[in-house]
Amino acid sequence: MRYDAAIIGAGANGLAVAATLAGAGLSVIVLERAQACGGRALTREFHPGFRASPFCDEIAPIPAEIFRSLDLARRGAIFVPPSASSALWPDRSSGYLPWAEPHSSISRLLEASRRRGADSRARALADALTPAPRNWFGTAPVPAAWLGEDWSQVSLADLLEESLLDADSRAHLMAAALSGRTADPFLAGTALHLLAPGDSGCEMGGLARLAHALEATARAAGAEISLGLDVADIRHAKQRMRGVVLADGTDIDARAVISTLDLKRTFFSLFAWKDLPQAIVRRVSSFRQAAATARLLLALDAPPSVAADFAVGALHVAPGASNFADAHSAWRAGTIPEHPPLTLRLVSAVDPSLAPIGKAVMTATLGCIPHHLFDGPWTHEKRNALRERVLADIESVLPGTAARVLATALIVPPDIEETLGLSEGDLDGGEIAPDQMFGLRGFADCPGGRTPVTGLYLGGPSAPAGPLGSCVSGVVAAQAVLADLKAGHLA
Repeated sequence: MRYDAAIIGAGANGLAVAATLAGAGLSVIVLERAQACGGRALTREFHPGFRASPFCDEIAPIPAEIFRSLDLARRGAIFVPPSASSALWPDRSSGYLPWAEPHSSISRLLEASRRRGADSRARALADALTPAPRNWFGTAPVPAAWLGEDWSQVSLADLLEESLLDADSRAHLMAAALSGRTADPFLAGTALHLLAPGDSGCEMGGLARLAHALEATARAAGAEISLGLDVADIRHAKQRMRGVVLADGTDIDARAVISTLDLKRTFFSLFAWKDLPQAIVRRVSSFRQAAATARLLLALDAPPSVAADFAVGALHVAPGASNFADAHSAWRAGTIPEHPPLTLRLVSAVDPSLAPIGKAVMTATLGCIPHHLFDGPWTHEKRNALRERVLADIESVLPGTAARVLATALIVPPDIEETLGLSEGDLDGGEIAPDQMFGLRGFADCPGGRTPVTGLYLGGPSAPAGPLGSCVSGVVAAQAVLADLKAGHLA
């Protein structure tokens, strides 16, 4: 079988690649090891009658122009924008209502972040539209700086100190930027976390609704989707793509292969190390993961007591700069923080269909949770200890919640790795750091998601545009493929 393009992974990025390339008239196949499309955009029943998206409640926003081009609204992808956010301490709270505070210091800082993100997305697309040179390792001109690189030398704590007068507001916005991640906010470059937002708003019906809409768009454009089989190998010769081989031995020829896997999974699971140039091996080996996300899904027999304006937004539990720094130190040591950074969402307040009438679904997103524990694997006892620690922290700010718990489901980084195939369970596809952002993410000499292997493209979280929005790196990779085909670089 021969196609113009084979896409590895049927998550949001993979389906965006498929829709873009098939819409341009190319023959396209999407290869997904799971039995359904969506990747992290899933919705599951975790207790009879109670449903939630297991890996995240929100994703990075899909830029408006991509959302419209993929026709997602007409296909049922309806997001409820994030309308409120609050930070809760045992003795006080801090709230932020965007519509009531459009000119506040927080709003101005968030708008500056959005401008930098939009410019960076435009830069990534412009790089993609420039056809690939034939010799990746030749002398290349020094690229112009990306807007946003000025934050590569700034700590998150310093940026917030400079922008916000109120200490609780600083802690609140820090918690929003680092939700589900790990970083020492006092280190230079941590301000870059503000450019990797996770505030798309909640999808009605859970994130599976978005997956269904993207799949429908890709199929309508003419893409073929193969489910239930792993890609076992990438065929290449003389650093040029030839196709892929599936786990059942099926050989698929393709002029271009777009991987939406992370950098390590792409090269170290699909290539033999001996077949790769040492420059590639060194680059991929040095790429750092920063898995830190765990999730606790809670089925409640009644909603907790939360002010109506804030029930539909994120609830950050007792944040503080020193807390994040201490939790990051624990993560580096392979231990569970005493008080993991914690964000709660009452998802059934936004979408009542996720819980039986009168009941509720709450999710807890934890940061600074190690993939590798210093004293061995994640045992049943360690999972229970983390669960009890989280429930105690929830009880400290929302008294009475523990008594309402009917059931819980805990997801830790090894579970994410096993289910989604992400290296170490890192949902960001690599650490967000100055030497792994913008043009330095992926391969610095290969703009637009290209790689040193001609015809192989990164369209997932490890690509330059990966942290900048959902579907962005997929669309950028698709445009790079089209540019290279037009230039005659893909035989």
